[in-house]
Amino acid sequence: MDAREYAARVASYVPPATPTLAPLLQAAEDLDAAIAAADAQIDAARQQFQQAFDNIRAALKQAILDAVPLEEIRGALGELTVERSLKLEATLGPLYVAATSPPVQLRDPRDGSLITLGPLPPDAFTARLDAGPLRGGGTLVHLPDGVSGLLTANVGVAEVAALASIRKLGNGPSFLAVLSAGFTPGLQVGFGFQINRVGGVIGIERRLDADILARRLGDGSATAVLFPLDIAKNGRAVLDAAEGLFPPEPGSAVAGPTFRFAWLEVAGKGFASVDLGVLLELPGPRKIALVGVLKAGIDPVVRLRADFAGVIDFAQQRATVDATLVDSGALGIFRIYGDLAFASSWGPASYTVLSLGGFYPGFRPEPAQIRPLSRLGMAPEVALPGFRMRAEGYLAATSNTLQIGGRLDVGVDAGIASISGFLGVDALVQFTPFHINAQIAAGLDVRFLGQTFCGVSFHGTLDGPGPVTLAGRLSVETFFKDFDFDKTFVIGSPAPREEISDSRALEAVRLQAVPDNLTALGGADRLVTLAPLDRTGKYAVVAPLGGVEWRQHAVPLDTPIDRVAGVPVGSVQTVTARATQPQLTSQQVKDRFAPGSFITLTAAESLNGPTYDELPAGLQLHGATVPGAKQPRGPAVTVLRKVRGEEELTSGPAQGTLLFAGALLAMVAERDRAAAVHSSQVAVDVAPSRWVTTGGGSHDSATQAMQAARLGGGVALAAADAARPVTLEGF
Repeated sequence: MDAREYAARVASYVPPATPTLAPLLQAAEDLDAAIAAADAQIDAARQQFQQAFDNIRAALKQAILDAVPLEEIRGALGELTVERSLKLEATLGPLYVAATSPPVQLRDPRDGSLITLGPLPPDAFTARLDAGPLRGGGTLVHLPDGVSGLLTANVGVAEVAALASIRKLGNGPSFLAVLSAGFTPGLQVGFGFQINRVGGVIGIERRLDADILARRLGDGSATAVLFPLDIAKNGRAVLDAAEGLFPPEPGSAVAGPTFRFAWLEVAGKGFASVDLGVLLELPGPRKIALVGVLKAGIDPVVRLRADFAGVIDFAQQRATVDATLVDSGALGIFRIYGDLAFASSWGPASYTVLSLGGFYPGFRPEPAQIRPLSRLGMAPEVALPGFRMRAEGYLAATSNTLQIGGRLDVGVDAGIASISGFLGVDALVQFTPFHINAQIAAGLDVRFLGQTFCGVSFHGTLDGPGPVTLAGRLSVETFFKDFDFDKTFVIGSPAPREEISDSRALEAVRLQAVPDNLTALGGADRLVTLAPLDRTGKYAVVAPLGGVEWRQHAVPLDTPIDRVAGVPVGSVQTVTARATQPQLTSQQVKDRFAPGSFITLTAAESLNGPTYDELPAGLQLHGATVPGAKQPRGPAVTVLRKVRGEEELTSGPAQGTLLFAGALLAMVAERDRAAAVHSSQVAVDVAPSRWVTTGGGSHDSATQAMQAARLGGGVALAAADAARPVTLEGF
């Protein structure tokens, strides 16, 4: 929203005859022009707009007050202020009402600071009732294309909540409803288990956004949408989260039940409980989601709450599990926190990733897209005078790595003297080619009157094999002088380089040119049925109109490499496969390769580059019609067609005529008609990312672009980034 649009919104809210409207609209246009030009006139235009807004402030206040429907509430609002944001509050006995609106802000192009224009008229209304045994509340939010609302009520033994959203989608509505009901005591199912909450979700013309669901777990708003009995005073945040979790989508629907299982629960408190929701995105189902809240423990000894979401996405061919610890602690002193993520794909870009608390520093688990994860940790829940402690760690596993690490910080402050120390470890093991890198850091610092009296720190690195290298730096700090010691130890000697011929890569590919790596392709004549053939020997049986595919995984083709199966080959080599017979047409086949097995990567390239990349792996070969060849001619084809078009039916000897309605005959005709495609227009076209090098050249993958830049000079970057360069001139 720019200044002109904001001024128009304000002008539409106050009476049209207000004489100060024209200066406000003109000041808004001047401010937009100054921001677009990014010149020194922004400050003057800003002051002019603020002055024009001050002149209309009184009319805006009155318009807002006039919109309040009840005289009692209008009188309880008292003096209304309209500044950066807007909030109206009133209390009438047990009833509390409020209306809020956020400020409208623009960004100053000169330094990135925010320019506040003012508030919009109220867009959210909240009410709470606390009348002894009856408690409840509600929130109503106006959306640009609809409205959403939330209502809760509690009468002691029973509580209910309902969330609803109606938005305009095309020429029709998009609807979402979440219902939940709880009762005490619950329905006993045996062995101390009971069901004490039930509900459900129904969304028409809505879809489930799995990425938003994973990101919303951290603040608890995702589960608050599905289980709205525990929203407390966060009605507006819950409604905003609902619109993100279930955005409008034509032709899609979401539905599923929600319920709570509790164990050993008495008077609303128990040893363990789980809120569970099972959601289906239809038609299909395209997605199946399992969302829940797991609570366990005996407060204050231990208190655990884990919000989790598992999604199977059939369209994207992946399964994900995300979990986060919320409001967890131990002994009433420490808080426990951290995230978990699991992702697996069985599509073309297959991968499997598991992480408890994050990854090795700098590691990116591509092609998996994992949200930022917090370390698993424990720290004091409230500040303890003179004491601090924090312990964090992580464990991660990918298709080619195992990662583990952690850090412990402890400190004691006695006023005039303090002591603190830390210990941290990060380790990464890569399987193919095998490589290990571990870093350790430790330190102890003693201070007196704020000055270091004595301190010692150590930073070490282990890297191997080939050979194993140990490097360390010890620093000793005293109140009069500092000392540093550096030492590197090499265990073993570099493995002797094999005398490898320059054709090593070619030989590795040549060994893959065997019938076992051949696959028959489709293309059979639909008018001909081929009898099953006994396959004798290692041959691929190919239909007359089909083809054959050759695929290998020894070496990526058309890519400069210097390793084969992790072993250096002594030079940079490139293997290319082509069809040499003119009557054959060929098409390149790609598959996933681990670049580290074929290219000597630096530590930065290994961490930041893709773990697997799509690279050429083989060929698809098809035959072509040979000019002048005689085509065999078979017998003539007879086509038989059964037609249903009777308009009347004889009923028997009486020769009576039974006439069928035209609608029924049309239904019969539709039943026998072949299926037709409603629309063949492509809605979304997704293509792999292209990569370029600054020296010139376009590439299908990041690995090929990186190798081209390394051998020919320049820098490799995504084509989308190259098309929109960012200048740092004057920065």
